[in-house]
Order: sequence, then structure tokens, then C-alpha cells
Amino acid sequence: MEDQLVDFIRGKKGKAPSPDIDWQAKKDTWVGSVDSLYGYVRGMLRESIASNDVTTNTVNVEVSEDFIGSYSVPVLELSVGSERVEFRPKGINVIGAAGRVDIRGERDTVTLLRDEVDFASGWGVVIQRVPHLKKVDLDRDSLKFALERVMLP
Repeated sequence: MEDQLVDFIRGKKGKAPSPDIDWQAKKDTWVGSVDSLYGYVRGMLRESIASNDVTTNTVNVEVSEDFIGSYSVPVLELSVGSERVEFRPKGINVIGAAGRVDIRGERDTVTLLRDEVDFASGWGVVIQRVPHLKKVDLDRDSLKFALERVMLP
């Protein structure tokens, strides 16, 4: 007797095209988008940077991902008084997005997702995970929300 499930799976496998992904191009695009994100954040903080209320620094870190391997990507560090907040890239291969950067402070972590389709800035701020994922466009208001959440009160 034939196993219909096995036949179905074999039939699907035979019909599915195997996509050729240019992982180098994907990585290069990702690193460029992280640089653009940092420029966007610095632009929103321009007045605070000019008045020395915020100082910024960028350092490179090594990240390792499946299919891509190890690569260097920048981390943006913000210093506000004695507190430090960092924008740390987590990776390209993220379900439902084209990349993830975590904003980490002394109190909490907020996630940014790269999504050029849904967000004008190309980045969304995750403001709620459960019961349903809720994201908003990265702008001055959502950056303020994120910083309030990750920094000490």
C-alpha cells in the first residue's frame, strides 16, 4: 500500500524551486542598513548631541550567523550622563523581518526590526510582544518610548 503522505511530500519537494540566495549581498545590504539606522538615530538626536547632553560612539563587533558566517558590524553607543545605551545588531536571519537590532540599557531591552515595506523609516520598534506582536515606525516619539523603557527612571 502506498503512503499518500510520503508521495505528497516527494511531489512537493520535486516541484519546489531552490532559491539561490546571494548571502554576501544580503550581508552587505544588512551592514549598510545598520549604518543608515545609526545616521537616522543621530539625526533625531542632533540637538542633544550638539548640546553635549548625549555623546555617541561606534565600535565594531563580530557576529556569526548561519549561512553567512562571521562578519563585522557596528554597535552604536549612546552616553547620557552616567548611563549607557547601545544599539546592538542581532542578525539578518529573523522571521518576519529583514534584520534585528536590540536597544539595550541598564533597565531593559527594546527590539528594532528592519522592515522597509511596513515602515517609512525602514525600521519598526516592537512595543508589545504578547498577546500579539505590535510594532510602530521608528520616529522621534517611538525612539523616546524606547529610551524611556531601557534607561533607569
